[in-house]
Amino acid sequence: MILVRRFAAVLLWLGLLAPLAAAQTVPRKYLAFGDSITEGTGDDPARPLKGYPPRLQTLLQQAGVSATVVNAGNGGEQAPAGLSRIDGVLAQGSPGDVLILMEGTNDISREISVETTINALEEMARRAEALNIGVIHATVIPRYPEAKVDADNLLTDELNGRVRNVAGVRQRRLADPNEIFRKTPNLFAGFYSTVRPDPVGHPNAAGYDILASVFFNVIQGIDRVSPVPGIVRPVTGSRDVPASTAIEVPVWDFGAGIDLANTFLVVNGQSVSAVPAGTARQATLTYQPPAPLSGTVRIGLRSRDLAVPANTIDREIAHFIIRGAGLLQGDLNADGRVDGTDLVIFGRSFGSQRGETNWNADADFNADGHVDGLDLAVLASNFGRTSTTS
Repeated sequence: MILVRRFAAVLLWLGLLAPLAAAQTVPRKYLAFGDSITEGTGDDPARPLKGYPPRLQTLLQQAGVSATVVNAGNGGEQAPAGLSRIDGVLAQGSPGDVLILMEGTNDISREISVETTINALEEMARRAEALNIGVIHATVIPRYPEAKVDADNLLTDELNGRVRNVAGVRQRRLADPNEIFRKTPNLFAGFYSTVRPDPVGHPNAAGYDILASVFFNVIQGIDRVSPVPGIVRPVTGSRDVPASTAIEVPVWDFGAGIDLANTFLVVNGQSVSAVPAGTARQATLTYQPPAPLSGTVRIGLRSRDLAVPANTIDREIAHFIIRGAGLLQGDLNADGRVDGTDLVIFGRSFGSQRGETNWNADADFNADGHVDGLDLAVLASNFGRTSTTS
């Protein structure tokens, strides 16, 4: 009997019994708290129960988990406003239940600071834990390219880095739909609603299927997420950054752990000498450039985890602009390139003139008080080009 117990303990440590360990027979309630993306905006109108919560409940029950998932989404809500109703939602739960907390995209639309959003999310989680209700933090999904605010997802990436940091520091679980969504081919055309107007971008039925699977995997202990960046410094999108600035990238992994030997910092397309310091759960890459930086600096993360098969990340995670950098006319989001994102930003003010609500002085390239075809011609002349001057 002792040998059997020891063998089972070894298997659990190796992760071979994860599905059995995750099996749950005691009824549990999952309180899905959030905004319209939890509520189910953009879902198939023929579905009687919309959003990811009913799908998650079905997945759990099909896996033999005795669970109820409550849809506590409230369309249009910002995180600070969520504080006024979180207690009522938590009252529906009991010790041992779990709060799934995914909110913040409306805060970006309303220009609420990231710090304010994080403080509100942290307070909601604190109240849950005071009632012995567990917490799963969640990143917010990418905003679609036509979003009126943060179409380039700079603020979204900053918010998600902070959400990961809170979950890691507080030793809570994390669901990362942002990372899963951004790796999904044909994301916006295939998995986002086509209903307009839409200020942020909502999933369609297929998108909500993915969202439900993300939460299911976290609950069941299934690792499908690569190592991810935390709070990157300098903050992505920063301008007027000193040329001698150091670069710091915290890396988190909420599953099998970071493969530290295969984790690299990439600056302007080249791997640099930055050895990860920390543990397999959280490590930091720090790089002090040997020579002053110039222009637009692009930071990439190349890493993998210890899962089998490994989950990998190899993408740009941030960019910033060095003080004195020269930007091309047309680079409205100041990312060092004139591309489709700039064209979308330009389009929002096309036809406007100084004094009108949709006026954008940055898009009036010839400074004649009108955003018109002459300005479009300037943008078009630089389209596809990258800033290289300092």
